[in-house]
Amino acid sequence: MGGKGSSWAARMSGADIGGFVASLDRQARMDAIRSTRLWVRERLMVGPGATVLDVGCGTGDELGELAGLVSPGGRAIGLDVNPLMVDVARQRLAGVTEASVLVGEAAALPLGNAVVDAVVCERVLQHVRHSPVDAVRECARVVRDGGIVAVTDSDWSSLEVLVADDEQATSTLLEVRARVRLPFTDHQEVGRHLADHLTGEGLTIVDQREAVLDDFAPELVRGVSAGLNAAASEVLSASELTDVQRLLDAALARGALRIAVRFYAVVARR
Repeated sequence: MGGKGSSWAARMSGADIGGFVASLDRQARMDAIRSTRLWVRERLMVGPGATVLDVGCGTGDELGELAGLVSPGGRAIGLDVNPLMVDVARQRLAGVTEASVLVGEAAALPLGNAVVDAVVCERVLQHVRHSPVDAVRECARVVRDGGIVAVTDSDWSSLEVLVADDEQATSTLLEVRARVRLPFTDHQEVGRHLADHLTGEGLTIVDQREAVLDDFAPELVRGVSAGLNAAASEVLSASELTDVQRLLDAALARGALRIAVRFYAVVARR
């Protein structure tokens, strides 16, 4: 999960996969991710013998949890756009008889109509190269009447960048943040629109949840910092950019840089 289904994800080579997997593993340990995954599983309304689809399964770790829900006799199908990530998931799930992993796009699921009991789609819509509406429509298409579609995603437009020990530096970074568009995702605000996308496809909202991703590991903080700096280079003068880079580097060096992003989850019934 977390960006599978996008054009850049599809193009990742073997040299990129190791770092991407490590990043996904760090994200999976974040409190909001872990608690939201549990919250979703408790609302899928599936049990032994059921079939559940994980769109953008990434490393397959959550797919393994879903396989446990439908065991024995059920199927947990994972889908990822990148064949190398599919290999990672298959390796991690070796021996889990209920789990299988396929290559495919979120906007063109390789399944028939009304063939699964529940669909999970975590942190994928922000990255899809097509409209997120196309992917949600596909999720609604493959789920049976009465089945559940659970979608979670971030709202990167809500990103806050803070320096814990320097209010002036925080003010400067927030001003820069307001001027730039981040390069991380194609659909930055999709998290806040999940309910609208689901009801737009005729689904009924069952439950909603909002959390904040704020316990980013140092490696993830550095990645966001680099992205912010790259985006800032398009709108700031050379001297402004130098000042921002020095500020970010100094805050990173003393462990004072903090980031926070709003994270949404919506569960709907067909």
